[in-house]
Amino acid sequence: MRKFLVVFLILLVVVVVGGDIALRGFAERMVAERVAQQMQTSEQPDVAIGGWAFLPQALGGTYSEITITAGTATVRGVTLEQIEATATEVDAPLSDLVNEPSVVAGQVEGSFVVPYSYFNPHLPEGVTITTENGEPRITGELAIPELGVSTSISAAGEFEVDGGTVTVTPVDIEVSGAPDGVSDMVGDMLTFSVEAPELPFGLTVTEMENVSSGVRITGTGQDVPLMGSEAA
Repeated sequence: MRKFLVVFLILLVVVVVGGDIALRGFAERMVAERVAQQMQTSEQPDVAIGGWAFLPQALGGTYSEITITAGTATVRGVTLEQIEATATEVDAPLSDLVNEPSVVAGQVEGSFVVPYSYFNPHLPEGVTITTENGEPRITGELAIPELGVSTSISAAGEFEVDGGTVTVTPVDIEVSGAPDGVSDMVGDMLTFSVEAPELPFGLTVTEMENVSSGVRITGTGQDVPLMGSEAA
């Protein structure tokens, strides 16, 4: 009898664990499909629901952590790359998920990369931002109407964020084929400010850093709708 109980308990644990894994996978796929629709991702994002067990979280309607990663997404017409988001204290009652999916996170921290090409339309014609050794570089043929000349320029680019505004400033400017003392004029022509693209999930910008493919912008938010009619 004791041997039978031991075997029965082992089988019960296997069934419970197997069911937990299967239901977790189903929920992750459902969230991934909804996020893909809302964010217009190029492919279905990766979604992982954290916590030692899924069933207790599902029954309680609160999940400790959900992470979302995607290669690219389109937000308000702007293509973003390397999207990463971690949501904690996620409220998703089981009844809501069955009927009308509605998921709200108490706290979300996320980041995405804005390709350097996003900033090119704000530069003078003939000048673009590229990368050199993993760093942003402003290069091209710049026309200077005041002097009646066109010159090749090259400069490092500094990106700063203030609130939701990104300011791009050229530094270490190199000018060829132009009179001496035009670096300040070139610097003024290449300096501009532009509104940062809207962050996924309506997050607020907190910091920014240059990476090899663009500018990584990080943001946070509270009481953020991840799924449902109110999701950004």
